[in-house]
Amino acid sequence: MLAPKVLGSLPGQLTSFIGRRSTIELVGRRLAEHQLVSLVGPGGCGKTRLAIEVGQRTKLVTPEGVFFVDLSGLRDEALVPGTVLRALGLREVPGESPLQTLTAQLSTREVLVLLDNCEHVLGACAEVAVTLAGKCPGVRVLATSRERLGTAGEAVVDVAGLEVPDQARDRDEQWLQRSEAGRLFIERAGAARAGFTLLDGDDIVVARICEDLDGIPLAIEMAASRVRLMSVGAIAEGLSNRFRLLTGTGRAGPERQSTLLASIEWSCGLLSQAERHLLKRLSVFVSGFTSPAAEAVCSGSGVGRDEVFGLLTSLVEKSLVQASPEADRLRLHETMRAYAAAALDAEGAAASVRDRHLDYFAELAELMGPSTQTSAFALARRALEPELDNMRAALDWSFQSNQCGTGGGLLASLAMFLHDLGLNSEVLGQCERFLAVNLEPSLRATLLFMASRCSILKDPRLSLRLASELLSLGRSLGDEGAQAGGLVRLARIQLDANADEAVDFATEGARLARQAGERFTEVLGLHAKGLALITLGRPADALAVGEEILRASENCDWPYGRRLARAILAEAYVCAGRLDRALEEADYLLRGYEPVLMAAGAVNRADALAARGDEAAPEVIEWAISRVSASGDTYYVAAWQRHRGRILISQGHADDGYRVLEAAIAKFESFKLFAGCVESRALLAEVAITRGDLLTARRHLDASIWRLPRATEPAGAPVFRAEARLARAEGLAARAHSLACNGLAAAFEGGHLLWVVDLLELVAITCSDLGLPTEAARLLGAAESQRDLIGYVRPAPARVELAPVLADLQAALGHVAFEAALSQGRALSLQEAVAYARRGTGKHNRARSGWESLTPSERRVVSLVGQHLTNAQIAARLFISVPTVKSHLNRTFAKLGMDNRAQLAAAAHRIQAP
Repeated sequence: MLAPKVLGSLPGQLTSFIGRRSTIELVGRRLAEHQLVSLVGPGGCGKTRLAIEVGQRTKLVTPEGVFFVDLSGLRDEALVPGTVLRALGLREVPGESPLQTLTAQLSTREVLVLLDNCEHVLGACAEVAVTLAGKCPGVRVLATSRERLGTAGEAVVDVAGLEVPDQARDRDEQWLQRSEAGRLFIERAGAARAGFTLLDGDDIVVARICEDLDGIPLAIEMAASRVRLMSVGAIAEGLSNRFRLLTGTGRAGPERQSTLLASIEWSCGLLSQAERHLLKRLSVFVSGFTSPAAEAVCSGSGVGRDEVFGLLTSLVEKSLVQASPEADRLRLHETMRAYAAAALDAEGAAASVRDRHLDYFAELAELMGPSTQTSAFALARRALEPELDNMRAALDWSFQSNQCGTGGGLLASLAMFLHDLGLNSEVLGQCERFLAVNLEPSLRATLLFMASRCSILKDPRLSLRLASELLSLGRSLGDEGAQAGGLVRLARIQLDANADEAVDFATEGARLARQAGERFTEVLGLHAKGLALITLGRPADALAVGEEILRASENCDWPYGRRLARAILAEAYVCAGRLDRALEEADYLLRGYEPVLMAAGAVNRADALAARGDEAAPEVIEWAISRVSASGDTYYVAAWQRHRGRILISQGHADDGYRVLEAAIAKFESFKLFAGCVESRALLAEVAITRGDLLTARRHLDASIWRLPRATEPAGAPVFRAEARLARAEGLAARAHSLACNGLAAAFEGGHLLWVVDLLELVAITCSDLGLPTEAARLLGAAESQRDLIGYVRPAPARVELAPVLADLQAALGHVAFEAALSQGRALSLQEAVAYARRGTGKHNRARSGWESLTPSERRVVSLVGQHLTNAQIAARLFISVPTVKSHLNRTFAKLGMDNRAQLAAAAHRIQAP
């Protein structure tokens, strides 16, 4: 992640950098004066090494570092902004293009971005550079390309060959090494052959070689590597012959390019036939390869598999293949790769090699893909992440060669891994491309699941359509795993729009996934269920689900699933008043590595600290927000700004908290996701009430998707609390008391202990308003006892609200009676206190029989029975199974005292089920 005071990353180099002192100084001056500087020159002239060297020297004075972006493996311009984003350690933002995220994240940063090998994707590089220059004043871009980007404000530095030896000057012992090209030849020759020394007259020959090669570093390095087998005189003669041959062919092109081509063709002409075969076949790899990959893809037809390693070693020694500092990865210089690819195409062998390349990476993905979701994740990532460009090339070839089944299998194996890397837009684009062709049904199901998962925040409607298609496909095939995937995706989509439905979908999806052996899908279904239960104000149920997620994740060795479980547990523990346990789970998450889950842990920690009255809570949550903000997750920024707003209000910073909370709600609702704003809307209404702005309070309550009149449910507890305070402000004491009692019943039913304690005090206040001081004092004592028990400190607004009530009660009862009533309340258990508060107000929990006893799911089923739909039609409409419909109906018959559907349908017409 891009964080303050980081140096970024630059590729390591195996060999020393030689010369170009004046050019480096020139580039430094250009960067000081311009935001975009391009190093332009032919292939092999050393642009990349020069840019890295500039970066190495610049990063010491660049406040926030230098970031290297290798574009050599890209051919799709649409991938350029995302590649830059990843190079800077940033993640895609749902609903934003990668370029928008880049500019947003870099607008206040001071970094140098090195765009290497832009010529393949020139237009996209130009767009990135111009956008960054226009919107990010602290950003500098240094691009390397064979041609200029062609943008306004671009400063171009032409990169020619190295300074060659001046044969006209006096020649002392150091005359050759004083030139850049001469020093490079001597150093690389010494690396190729231990003890290499120049014999009499060799200095003149080396000078001529450097001059013939125009000082091009790549050409000089290839020539110097030949000293292992040839004298410098033989090298010079071979190059001279090659130049005459090229001149005679009438080849067109820049002079330096012809020089490099001559050097390449001369070097390749000295190779054995097996070496030439291998070099050409290596061109199908982009962004490098491993020895095992080369053995699998490049062997056959004149190259034995057991020969490949030795041949690779020989090509490295001849400077035709480059070894990375990590030693287990190799690559062709981009110019060499282009030459070898053209030669492979010319001999008509490209298709067969690309087929093997596709097969190899499809098999690698199938082998390693499952490991990316297990405790072997780190090992799998080290193996797969460097191969992303190779995977992309393989996917493209699968389309070009009409092997979409193989390519789709590769994508299916890696889609979850790519999602975890933050490549949501790319995964969605690839899935949509493959879903547009005819695929085997189970493969199609996997891609539908991933496409729905990646599109949920960018386009919820698209995500819903894909999830529905997946569910329909699963049902048509009788495939429980596909049905489970569709239901789990529907649950996640509905989570913030209709949490009741989300619970139903998630429950059924997890059940089917368990039956089908789809362990990861089961975990995701349970996670969606846990989130929905917390949204519905039912932390006690969410705790049970969290433990279930933990067991399911252990069974399939999914570390990420275990952290999802701990995130559910941490949030539920806060709501349930188990603050010590919440802090334990939060600290566990903070020791992880996923930005979102680490931030979730910090948010849970901040909530627990705020409940204890710790003034450090806002700092903790601000860290969490900065964490996801740097990762580009605007959805979570909005979600956790709501927590920040609530904490500020609870600490008495009502104006600041109100602004933060209102802005967060607006952003959150722009995602078309509403349910999570119920508590926040209620809290905004309460702040407005304290300001005396009752019209605004009513506006907030009317904007909530949970509003009165409605049956008493845990999700409605915050609304009941706000409505009670509004009624009290309007002088409606009896209504305020009834609403507060309803809220208390709802909170108690869901096991939301913090709400229960707050509402016990609110019921006490309304009792005081009704002239019941003894009852009020007892309830205050009960609430105080519970606060002490769980360490829940009274929020600042509640302290202000309670102060005059305490004075009134002491005046009404007298000190002795008041203290006695408080003591009586303190002796009550929580259940006894709630029962006492509800005494004489009727039953506020959902009834055990009659229409009020029906759950939201049961009411939806009754409504559809009233439309004379069959069980199968109801199941299809609600995306649940027929057995689940039957279960709802059986419970409904029992609660309503009915025997059959006809009675239920007739009753549904008489009484509209909500």
